Amino acid sequence: MLCCPQTTLAQEKNIEPEANIVEPIITEETMPNEAGDYDLRLSGSYLWRGDIGSGFLPRAQLFFGIANRWGGEIEVPMAFAKSATGHYGVGDISTTVKFLARKPATRSPGIVLGLEMNFPSGSVNDGLGEGALEAAPFVALVQTAGRFVLQGNLGYSIFHKVQETDARDQFFYNGALAFRLQHIRSFLLGEINGNRTATGSQIAFSPGMKYSFTPQRYLAIALPIGLNSQTPRMGIVLQMQITLRSAEKE
Repeated sequence: MLCCPQTTLAQEKNIEPEANIVEPIITEETMPNEAGDYDLRLSGSYLWRGDIGSGFLPRAQLFFGIANRWGGEIEVPMAFAKSATGHYGVGDISTTVKFLARKPATRSPGIVLGLEMNFPSGSVNDGLGEGALEAAPFVALVQTAGRFVLQGNLGYSIFHKVQETDARDQFFYNGALAFRLQHIRSFLLGEINGNRTATGSQIAFSPGMKYSFTPQRYLAIALPIGLNSQTPRMGIVLQMQITLRSAEKE
């Protein structure tokens, strides 16, 4: 290093800084956790479709690292449906595995491949589940640019019906744009979430905001707004994002 200072400086300039990813609210987290990292999302949501509403309280999502570049997720939602009679119980439990195919860098996006599995643990008759086993492979991208973080995913859900249900194979897509407000430890977000089947489509836009109590705890709110007649007209999502454990980094 002392003999070749110019070479050393040139090598330092080629080192990419670590991307600072802002996790979205409704859209699935893009990056897999590192081994030893555990994050928890606790959400409450309610959606209105005409005079009928439905939602989740709470929806618990645990994110964890499995190995280098590999991460997983377990989701256990407690769902409720409001119709002629009210019902409350466990919804469809899901698991997800993710692989980081390419790390995000200044000039190129991070690429993640994943597979989500949903299990028919919720009752279809009570409006708590889909009544089908679902496999959903997807690809996700994330790119940072200054205070902005753009990320999203797209994939295809394949349903195997185990009960009489209206669930159909569908193409789905999600996107989120976050902007950092440095002076008030907050983030502004805008998210697009949608799906398309052979019989129609749903799409919603969700403005939102996250506030950082500490680097490990966030409080978030989002307001989904339906953009077509097949989508619930409006809704609200309240969420806590908590880092349970963070692996030590060199």
